[in-house]
Amino acid sequence: MKKKFWKIIVAVITIAAIGLTGCGKGSSDANGNSDQGSRSEDKGNSGKEVVKVVVPGISEETTIDPISGIEAKGLKDFESFLEEQIPDYDIELVSIPWDGWIQKIETLVSSGEVDVGFYTNQEAVPDWYMDLTEYLSKDEDVNLDNIKDIFSEPAAFYLNYKSFKYPEETGNIYGIPMTMASNIVVYDKQLFEDWGVDKPTEDMSFSELIDLSEQMTGKNPKTEATNYGGYLNATWMEWFAVSYDAIKDYSSETMLIGEMNTDDYVEYIKNSPEVLNYFEDMLRLVDACPEGVATNSGSEKFFTEDNDIAINFDTNSVIGNYMKYVYADDQAVTDRFIPLMIPTGDHGVEGFPEFFRFAITKTAKNPDAAWDVIKKMTTTPEIIDFYLTNYAQEKLTALADSTGIKIMDYELNQKRMEYQANALFITDDYWYWRTPLQSVNNEILSKQLTAEEAREAFYTGVNDWVTNIKSQLGQ
Repeated sequence: MKKKFWKIIVAVITIAAIGLTGCGKGSSDANGNSDQGSRSEDKGNSGKEVVKVVVPGISEETTIDPISGIEAKGLKDFESFLEEQIPDYDIELVSIPWDGWIQKIETLVSSGEVDVGFYTNQEAVPDWYMDLTEYLSKDEDVNLDNIKDIFSEPAAFYLNYKSFKYPEETGNIYGIPMTMASNIVVYDKQLFEDWGVDKPTEDMSFSELIDLSEQMTGKNPKTEATNYGGYLNATWMEWFAVSYDAIKDYSSETMLIGEMNTDDYVEYIKNSPEVLNYFEDMLRLVDACPEGVATNSGSEKFFTEDNDIAINFDTNSVIGNYMKYVYADDQAVTDRFIPLMIPTGDHGVEGFPEFFRFAITKTAKNPDAAWDVIKKMTTTPEIIDFYLTNYAQEKLTALADSTGIKIMDYELNQKRMEYQANALFITDDYWYWRTPLQSVNNEILSKQLTAEEAREAFYTGVNDWVTNIKSQLGQ
């Protein structure tokens, strides 16, 4: 157990009463200004300063994936590896489940339990984390002059924070990315052959993939088993609207929502053929799915010999399992189940801009030490490779140069990275439409709305969101 040394600033007579509970040493910001912290200065067994880092979804013990047989190192293994790579500090990892991670991060940060936190695409990061701009303005290794060369183009774009809810924080940099998402659609080649349907091609639109799904819903002509043309899930489903050009990219220097041209970004929804087409196609796809699609069930046989789904559009789930089979070299699976990039629309864009970022908490004991750890974790190929190999097989590096990252030797990952770099949806804010669309999509999955009703509900949701934020911010 790590021994804590407490700085006692009261008279000696009080020591017996205080015992081991004395006053914590305050942290300092990038300017060296002291700030009373909630935790005392920690020294590890090595005498080095402790930096506490929160990471999601890592088991205490080494685990073996039951699907692929791939080994994932335990938390202490990752901790030891980090200390080898970053020898100046004693690194303590704190793991939390992915489920409910936002609330858990808020608790850890507010209680001063960790120095380094993480986030993906959450709006509330200004409440949790320090702006890193000052570190980036003076660091010799990672700085404002070279950071856009270090990271891939989409990762570099999303470095700068922009949110309608926090316009005063526009342009700040709160986190440095370690990984990038790049999802796929997967189809079953065997079912296409059974039905005598031409296999999908990379240049097909989303609508054309749904056309294929509709042709394979019913009794399999070869096996007579019931087949479903597709499968869908609410998670990330809203991003398919980008593939339909139903969503517009937004750009602003100030992020003042009162300056938004509502005709272009809100009112257009009312009569948009692209929005209507998106909802019509999602309803077509739902009709080709198992009945349990609204409750996230019905795809349990996918990746097995008895699979009954022709095209799996549940990109958030299939990518993780598919890449495990790839890394396990399970050709029985990868020869039958074939990946496709998510189709782009006429504007050539698609996708969910998810980046896994590390950040300095506002309650960090020593922000300077936390910065040293962050910059090394996010720019050292060996660390990124260890993390991707063991804990995030479905993700890619956010670095522009993937040299030294072994998973990037796979042709599929090279293809995914190139595709994401060229096709990823780029915008300054997406929450104003994303949150309302998530709500409408849940009703689409349960067939509670027609396409026209869904478009109207989507418009109402976006209009309400924008109106409420204007009111809250006095704009």
